[in-house]
Amino acid sequence: MLKAKGADSGDLNGFMDVGTEVEGELRFKDTFRIDGVVKGKIVSDNTLIVGESGQIEADIECGVISVRGTVNGNIVGHERIEILAGARVRGSLLAPKLVVEEGAFLQGKCDTGDAPPAAGPKVVPNPNTRAS
Repeated sequence: MLKAKGADSGDLNGFMDVGTEVEGELRFKDTFRIDGVVKGKIVSDNTLIVGESGQIEADIECGVISVRGTVNGNIVGHERIEILAGARVRGSLLAPKLVVEEGAFLQGKCDTGDAPPAAGPKVVPNPNTRAS
C-alpha cells in the first residue's frame, strides 16, 4: 500500500495520475487520490484526496475530502472538508468540520452544520404491503 502524501488518512488504495480523465460516477472504498481529471459525481464513505494537479468538475459526497487542486461542484463531507493552501474550490460545501488554509481560494456557500447521513442503500416502500 502507498502512503498518501500530506494526509493522515491512512493507506492509499486508489490513485488517478496526471493525464487520466474519467467522466461519469466514481465510487471507491478506503482512500483514493486524484491527480487527473474527473467530471460527473464522486461518492464514498471514506477519504478523497484531490492532489495539486487534480481537476474535478463534479459533485462530491465522501466521509473526508482533502483538496489541494481544483474543484468546481458541490461538496458534502460527512466528517470533514479540508481546503488546503493552493486549492481552488467553487461550489456549496456542507460538513460538520471545515478547514480552510491560508492561500486557498474558496467561492461559494459554506454550511458547517450536520452533514446528511452517509449514502447507503435507499429503502423503497413496497406498494403491495399495508402499513400497520
